[in-house]
Amino acid sequence: MDLTLNDEQQALRAGLREYLAGRWTADRLRAAASDSAPGGGAAWKELAGLGVFGLIAPAAVGGLALSLADAAIACEELGAALVPGPLVPSILAAGLVDGAADGDAVVTMLDTAGGVPLLEHPGIATHVIVVDAAGLFLRPRSAVAAAPAATPLDPLTPVALVPDGDQPHGERIGTAADAADWRLRGTVLTAALQVGVARGGLDLAVRYARERMQFGRLIGSFQAVKHLLAESLARVELARAAVLAAAVTADDPEAGDPAEAAAAAKLLADDAATTGGRTCVQVHGGMGFTWEVLAHLYLKRAWVHETAFGPADQHANFLADRLA
Repeated sequence: MDLTLNDEQQALRAGLREYLAGRWTADRLRAAASDSAPGGGAAWKELAGLGVFGLIAPAAVGGLALSLADAAIACEELGAALVPGPLVPSILAAGLVDGAADGDAVVTMLDTAGGVPLLEHPGIATHVIVVDAAGLFLRPRSAVAAAPAATPLDPLTPVALVPDGDQPHGERIGTAADAADWRLRGTVLTAALQVGVARGGLDLAVRYARERMQFGRLIGSFQAVKHLLAESLARVELARAAVLAAAVTADDPEAGDPAEAAAAAKLLADDAATTGGRTCVQVHGGMGFTWEVLAHLYLKRAWVHETAFGPADQHANFLADRLA
């Protein structure tokens, strides 16, 4: 399997990275962290204008009809920039929900397989897709009762709790097979976001290690710090390869088992992001625990994505059963 990016994919990555670097600056992220509904409005429409939400949607509904690998490349950049919003559900919903591809509809999801019935970004969402073993179901956000959490784990990811037993299904828009495919692709794209989060935290730690002086030397010259950063880089590269392999396999099952590839990608990406987030905090030392340094946002976002589409233990047990 050749995972080398072609010219178009490299251009996609470079263009999106340049755009995000100019828009989602450290100051904007800090401001968004104090917003009750970050990521909506003009920022969401700008992403839609770039074609982010229509990447894998069919051309017949206004999408770009690209591969899941292309969407994974975009999601890595979005994750590295800590862009807030229900990115994965909206990408998957393009073609299923009118307006999702062009940003007029903001789609979040309620996964009945999750341990706690939560809606992410309830303040900017216009629609909710319920992902159930029986299929996919669509409801207006206003029709789903949910109580916002006063203090979400990640300040850039507001959440609301749906009462137990009050998980409406609504209009059926997909079969059980469609729901399984949604979960498979959602797992891969969330893993891609995690690779981006891991890379963003690593980049932040490297920049600090090149600037911070201690005992008359840059801390990046200390062997212990070098080892921490090198190990983070190894995790990022391994997870990125696993995510691209999973995306290719999802589009072409003859390349391997899509379920196994997705589980491996999520497992490795979660490890890269959470371990990398802790490393970023550690490299920053005492500064790493302060609100103004972005290190905590990378770690918190990693923890949030870790719970989406199954935690690490679930994927590890699945792979262990397959090996057995």
